[in-house]
Amino acid sequence: MYNLIILDKLRGIMTGSTKKKHMDYWERLEIKPNDLQYLSGHLFETEEPLSIGDLTKVLIEYRLDQLKKAETERQEDAGTIYLPKESFSPGDKIAFPELDDLSGVILELREGNNPSLGNFKVAKVELEDGSIKEFATDLENHAINQKNYQSTTLSELDSATLLKLYGKQFKSKLRNALDEQNDLIRIGETWFPRSLLIDLSPGHLNIAEAILDSLSGGPISIEELMEQLELADTDENRKLLEFSLNYALQEDPRFDEVGTTRQFSWFLRRLEPDTVLETPLYIRSDGPAYLDSDLDENTFKLLSELDDELSFYPEEINAVEPTDKISVTLTYPHWRAGSLPVTPLTNQVLPSALESQNIRIEFIDQQTQNSFSAWVVRNHNYVIGLRDWYLEKNLIPGSIIEISTTDDIGNMLIKPQKKRSNKEWIKTVLVGADGGLVFALLRQPISAGFNERMAIAIPDGAGLDEVWKTRQSKTYNLKTDIMRMMSELSKLNNQRHVHFVDLYAALNVIRRTAPMDLLNVLTSSEEFFHVGDNYYHITEKS
Repeated sequence: MYNLIILDKLRGIMTGSTKKKHMDYWERLEIKPNDLQYLSGHLFETEEPLSIGDLTKVLIEYRLDQLKKAETERQEDAGTIYLPKESFSPGDKIAFPELDDLSGVILELREGNNPSLGNFKVAKVELEDGSIKEFATDLENHAINQKNYQSTTLSELDSATLLKLYGKQFKSKLRNALDEQNDLIRIGETWFPRSLLIDLSPGHLNIAEAILDSLSGGPISIEELMEQLELADTDENRKLLEFSLNYALQEDPRFDEVGTTRQFSWFLRRLEPDTVLETPLYIRSDGPAYLDSDLDENTFKLLSELDDELSFYPEEINAVEPTDKISVTLTYPHWRAGSLPVTPLTNQVLPSALESQNIRIEFIDQQTQNSFSAWVVRNHNYVIGLRDWYLEKNLIPGSIIEISTTDDIGNMLIKPQKKRSNKEWIKTVLVGADGGLVFALLRQPISAGFNERMAIAIPDGAGLDEVWKTRQSKTYNLKTDIMRMMSELSKLNNQRHVHFVDLYAALNVIRRTAPMDLLNVLTSSEEFFHVGDNYYHITEKS
């Protein structure tokens, strides 16, 4: 029945296939040199630094404008858009935008013959692919007349919709492209042409150093620093001046940007705490020991829940979604160093930063409302500065602390988990005169909720410190240390079995050991036997 039947079938096909093709354009969008040239020109015209988000929006609007111009030119060249209700003449050029943008020329017209459709004509059309098909014209009553072919063009979506659908990947692609060129420079996630930077003299930076020196290193916000440098009241563009000062400080090794995301804050690098500049002894390691993906589900879950920063790939740590509150169990190394691990768990509440490897934050004691400073050292996955608070709260390895976010991204609430009783029978480390360790179950005062397997009382912290210092001058075999710890722990129960978590916690009292390293020794050595439920036993000698 002419191509009316074909049209009815195509009506369902065209929309889906065309939409997919148009979505493919945006999904596969690549940043080209002319895109970067346009962005550079835009920044030159506005003389205002823009964030990666704003630049992405400008880019998308630029691409949409280019598409609209190209589509207008293509439609003018292709001819009149086909709708069955329209009238045409031989020689007219007709465009079929949803037939993969095919166009064709009407060869001839004749009267249609279908009483159920009323009066209409049939146009024989030679399409640009060489095929000849017939299409109804002058047909008022047909569903396809309601189609708006224009709405299926590449430029049909606005920038807000495109950013919602593809914003993350657009930003990533643009960021990578900007990193590979030299004309535009970056501060955090804000970009500006290098040639338009305001020149700041060495004197300005020397004064900035003196200001920070008077503040014991800092921190100081960029706004306050500009005030003290008497730059805030100049005739220069405020945002440009701020960008230029941030860039000058960034390029000077004396200064370290320690603010959270969207907050530029500066510190004198040489006055940062030693525990920020150098990893504390107790949390140093030979390197990460990532969890093996071949582990059975229960073992993988067990090792993951130990929340050891040595267990996780950086992308695992950084890919987490924020949350309001977490609970963390202290291990001996972090309790002794006064630190917390940066893991997928803790990273849910810790503030992020665009560039800073070292971020200065504030903890607020939820019980007393007193605050104290700490540092997130992201390149080594720890937070440092909690030692005095641990001692004040009488915490022990195995204590559980709760951390909550606040409206201020750089401030967090912290408190010990509510204790269950005043005294508990828990593992206690006793240090002998020869530096040897003995584990005993003793009744100890408890000031916070704790993990029963991880909890270890340390009555002689100074003696244990000496053990660590002594061990630094020698190399100790991991399997030998595991054997010693298992021998001690096995005395604490009649079956002489030792749970993996108990062993992990005890081993970390004398050396920094990742869960995966411990598991590898236990499962590859004949000296140890797995008796089930994550319990191990020292193999009896025959």
